[in-house]
Amino acid sequence: MSNEQIEAAPLVAMDAPPPSVRETVLSIWHRAMGPKGRHPNADLCQMGVGVKRLFRMLDEIEQTLGKRIPPGTALRLRTAEAIADAVATDNWPAPSPLLQLKDGDDRPPLYMIAGGHRIVLEIIALSQATRHGGKTWGLQAPGLEGETPELETVEQIAARFVAHLGGDPEQPVNIVGYSFGGEIAFEMARMLHARNRKLGLVGLIDTGLAERHWPRAMRLRYLAQSTLSRVRTLTGAPSGGRIEALRSLTRPFVNRLMGAFSYNPAFSESYEPDLDPRLRVLKDLAIQAHERYAPKPVAFPVVLFTSRRKTSDIADRVKMWAPSIANLEVVEVDGSHTTMVLPPHVNGLAAEISARLVPSRT
Repeated sequence: MSNEQIEAAPLVAMDAPPPSVRETVLSIWHRAMGPKGRHPNADLCQMGVGVKRLFRMLDEIEQTLGKRIPPGTALRLRTAEAIADAVATDNWPAPSPLLQLKDGDDRPPLYMIAGGHRIVLEIIALSQATRHGGKTWGLQAPGLEGETPELETVEQIAARFVAHLGGDPEQPVNIVGYSFGGEIAFEMARMLHARNRKLGLVGLIDTGLAERHWPRAMRLRYLAQSTLSRVRTLTGAPSGGRIEALRSLTRPFVNRLMGAFSYNPAFSESYEPDLDPRLRVLKDLAIQAHERYAPKPVAFPVVLFTSRRKTSDIADRVKMWAPSIANLEVVEVDGSHTTMVLPPHVNGLAAEISARLVPSRT
């Protein structure tokens, strides 16, 4: 047979094998987390990514692989590799309020509690900037690891957290809470003190109380200022849009006012249009718990870390807490309520906290 009669066999196109679960998760991780996620051993509890990036990654994993991962579970797994292994094996860590943010030795631990969003990402930057030789733990309320969020009082949340504290019962405990988390930290300290547990630093970071618990004069001044501000906004609106402006201005005001006398969830909805629904439900529950909470007087020392007040500020957190805390130290730091726990201002706050931590057994 001549060479001309030999026909070359047709080439069969070979499809590339589909990417493995690990490759898929890593690819999604890198897209969602950006440059920080490409570092070796990148850790969700250390690299300081925002909530939106975390949810973007979890949503894409669910859409691509059909696995729904609760945000608290992802934080417990921490790395892309651990998340990929859990997705591939369907082996997930058990839920727990405790999440280790930073390792350390056997010196008294530091427990940190996030604010109204209830997720420890709010305090990652603070935990990393705080100099502490012992372990640093974050405490998260139920609802972030697949559980159904339920309304709990501040006292119930605090009791849940206290039940999960480990370590030597003879060892002092440092507890710091940001915003709404400060109310939980205060209540935890009160419970521990009643059980004769030694306390280290008890810190409240820009924590306020519900308006119903403010001194009467401060409540009236705040109401007058808020009303005047709304009137100015309304009069400055175009004539054709004043009705809608009036609705927008009065709706949150009426709901907030009604929330001062009612615990109906409809009156406690947060007004953050960009907030992910998975966090919105937790924040709404936090608002209701905040509205219900009335602190009881304590004798142990407490430190209130506040953003520097402006002369125009009426909501004075010192006056809110003074009737309940006889031994109250006030420390002013740079930044607003939001930015004081974020770079660069977080470094000043972290330094003040570090200087007051109980570092060794007493």
